[in-house]
Amino acid sequence: MFWDFDGTLAVREGMWSGSVVDALRSVDPTIAVDPELLRPHLRSGFPWHEPEVVTAPPLSAEAWGARLAPVFTRALLAQNVPEEVASAASARVLDEYYRVEPWRVIDGTEEALRRTADAGYDNVILSNHGPGLPDLVDALSLSPLIALTITSAAVGVEKPNPLLFAHALRVTDAGDDTWMVGDNPVADVAGARRAGIRALLADGIYPDSRGLTTLQAAHHIITTAADPA
Repeated sequence: MFWDFDGTLAVREGMWSGSVVDALRSVDPTIAVDPELLRPHLRSGFPWHEPEVVTAPPLSAEAWGARLAPVFTRALLAQNVPEEVASAASARVLDEYYRVEPWRVIDGTEEALRRTADAGYDNVILSNHGPGLPDLVDALSLSPLIALTITSAAVGVEKPNPLLFAHALRVTDAGDDTWMVGDNPVADVAGARRAGIRALLADGIYPDSRGLTTLQAAHHIITTAADPA
């Protein structure tokens, strides 16, 4: 069982724009920026915006963060934040993003993971994410239900690139009875199906992510396995 993370199993208040605002506040609480005004500047520059690009070998955690810092700095400069403050805040964005307090495990997640595990599936997180995700999964107390967390940052390639799915299938020694559940219709569903993996669209944060709850997805997968006809 491959599960996406953001918007499927858990959600962070404010997402990336909120993280930038939190980082800015930690550097200079006198400067206020509307996170909605930051969003247009964060729609490019992340590795998952170029899924056709393969980074080999994968970047270290420090290098991965350094690659994103200019994206955050440009977004803040566009809101007339002084350059020195913008640069200092950008260096703190990843720490803010992976800080556990703003995160919330989506209702039904733990029960869904428990049901699929009880049915004999290994729950594996497969996510376009930074190096901090495994620690976040542990901080959210999901680790007992997760066999492995695979991040695109650790592999050097992003969903929907088939190379990431091929890597996941290989390292988990997955068989034919394998599924992907995620809230991104392109990266999760289309990408998985292209790699020969059955996939279900989950409810999520995207406008076109109107699929199943995690519990409904778990029920569908378990009943399909019990009655493949």
